[in-house]
Amino acid sequence: MDQIFDNFLFIYPAIMLLEAAGIVLSILYMHYSSKHRNYTLSAAWYICAVFFNLITLIVFLVKKKDFPSADNSFCNQCGKQFPSSFQVCPDCMIDLQKAHTEEKNSYRKKAKVFGVLLVIVYVISVIIGVLFGVAVSIDAFENLDYILSDELSYYDASDRIAVDGLFYDQKGNSYQNEADVLLYDEQGRVYKYTVKEYYDKDVDLTYNEEYYIRDDGEKYFPYDCYVNEDGWFYCDKGSLLEIYEEDTASMSEEELDAYYNDLLNDHNNEYRYFDYPYVDAEGNRYYCAYEASWNAAGKLITDEADITTK
Repeated sequence: MDQIFDNFLFIYPAIMLLEAAGIVLSILYMHYSSKHRNYTLSAAWYICAVFFNLITLIVFLVKKKDFPSADNSFCNQCGKQFPSSFQVCPDCMIDLQKAHTEEKNSYRKKAKVFGVLLVIVYVISVIIGVLFGVAVSIDAFENLDYILSDELSYYDASDRIAVDGLFYDQKGNSYQNEADVLLYDEQGRVYKYTVKEYYDKDVDLTYNEEYYIRDDGEKYFPYDCYVNEDGWFYCDKGSLLEIYEEDTASMSEEELDAYYNDLLNDHNNEYRYFDYPYVDAEGNRYYCAYEASWNAAGKLITDEADITTK
């Protein structure tokens, strides 16, 4: 689900922009449409259009039929409007005036243009909403299928880096299969990734349980396992580590753009685990054990330059 939101990151500013455009266009439409009908909207209409845009627009369209006709005559003295058949104001007894035809036509044209643009904005909003809803639904079904898969394994989604087609551990030993890479702690103990398959007859589901098993038989849940910057095994049973976040507050606008462009490129091209390390309270960095990679010299790969030993 997070990946869907990342891929549709543009939706948030787009929705905000469309909402703002919808408010402005609806206000302009109501303003010129009422002016064309010889009616002046009160300030309450504009305020409601800002905070309750769609509801206000619907009420306006319903009430619009009660506005004076565009062909009404008006009295220059009392300001009252009368049907076009009236020639004289019955109150002031002076000749009535016709609204300026060019001005009325201008109001009508503007109301039509803003009305069309408003419809386009709402159609685009609906299309984006539908596409986003479909994407979320597809992602939800794919995640459900992933969870129920009887071949579920952490290494199905790992990103351990191969060097010339081989995977290496901290001691420089090479492996054909990334799941066979051994981990070591500072006391010299060895940790091996192990998968055990279980069958639950109640739900007719076969599933896997993954562990890092130490050479003395101690088991560790993979998502608790990390390696530090020196490549030594570390278990975070207390969940003390947090994902490292770059300090963007001190970045200039150009640096910030470059930083987010790099992140987008990582997602769109080739994800590298070392772009997303974890840190402890002292700022020491750690990397997920099931993704940690070493080059042929046994150096932990924490940068593109570390992949080769040359």
